[in-house]
Amino acid sequence: MSPSKRIRLTREESQALTRERLLESAAREIARHGAGASVRDIAEAAGYSQGAVYANFESKELMFLELLRRHMEKEAGELEALLSRADHQPGGALAALNSWLETMNADRDWSVLSLELQMCASRDEGFAAHYDRLFAQHRAAMGRLTERLFAEIGREPPAPPIEIAGALMALTHGLVLQRRPRPQGSPDPAGHMIKLILKGLFEISRPAPGEKPRKGAELTPR
Repeated sequence: MSPSKRIRLTREESQALTRERLLESAAREIARHGAGASVRDIAEAAGYSQGAVYANFESKELMFLELLRRHMEKEAGELEALLSRADHQPGGALAALNSWLETMNADRDWSVLSLELQMCASRDEGFAAHYDRLFAQHRAAMGRLTERLFAEIGREPPAPPIEIAGALMALTHGLVLQRRPRPQGSPDPAGHMIKLILKGLFEISRPAPGEKPRKGAELTPR
């Protein structure tokens, strides 16, 4: 395309594009170097100066927090889509959840990043407000999905769904941080333990008022 035919971006579009490129670069650098990825390396890998980072984000931590928010949003979206499709597949919600947990991508980088940001929040009250708000939103979203899961199988949660979700989130992060290389094809330890705990919670839960426990696929740890 000749220069005369190139589409000119508005200032807002150009800034949005720069922001996206910086976030993509940050994700790659975190994959290589973890939470220790530097602003300089992120900027250079994206083809910008360090000034471009601070023109779009107040701090490196807030840039990383935005990446974590997107990761959490994607995870919640996957689970929501899974439950929405549950009525159209054999075994319903439990079969869908079982399949997802078998192949869940418990990426250690995200758990390490979350821990690093949590430590940062313990030192910086201003950043803590952003961090706590993100985690409260994610825990609430996962709590709603937990409540929906129990409703799908006709059971009453044995504890507030948001507390169950928070406990499973903490378990997942802890197990992922301890993860070591494992044989190809072996089950993910985080997904395996979540199955065991959910199976126990289902067994001790009571049928929802006016409903009998629904038969279907069980969570089957391997």
